[in-house]
Amino acid sequence: MKLRVSSRKSRPARQSGSYLLEALIAILIFAFGVLGLIGLLGSSIRVTNDARYRAEAANLANAMIADMWTTTPANIDTFTTAKLPTWATKVATLLPGGIAPDVAITPGFTAESRTVVVTVYWKLPGESDKHQHIMTAQIGKNAP
Repeated sequence: MKLRVSSRKSRPARQSGSYLLEALIAILIFAFGVLGLIGLLGSSIRVTNDARYRAEAANLANAMIADMWTTTPANIDTFTTAKLPTWATKVATLLPGGIAPDVAITPGFTAESRTVVVTVYWKLPGESDKHQHIMTAQIGKNAP
């Protein structure tokens, strides 16, 4: 009877490359994590810019209404048409794709007041939808 001596060299040959495969899988998982972080950073920048533009639109609408408070309610109609080109220029410079604002003036609660609705529009780069901010105010005197 002969004893067989097994060779140790044949066993590791079957497992060669397993460390390389594990390293490649680890790199793949890490790459997906980095891509996820880049996507998260991009969406946070987009949301931050959107919030900044909304705040700017609110400030512009508020400035328009504050400007209207400097005149009498009877003169608001002519005051608005005279100031609208200036406001449109401000909107165009401060907001991306800034579109001229809409100003709707209707009679107010009293004969000495007006209801003013200011709508500021803008369009973000790469988007087809336009955003808007609407502000309503009563300008004039209250009823006695």
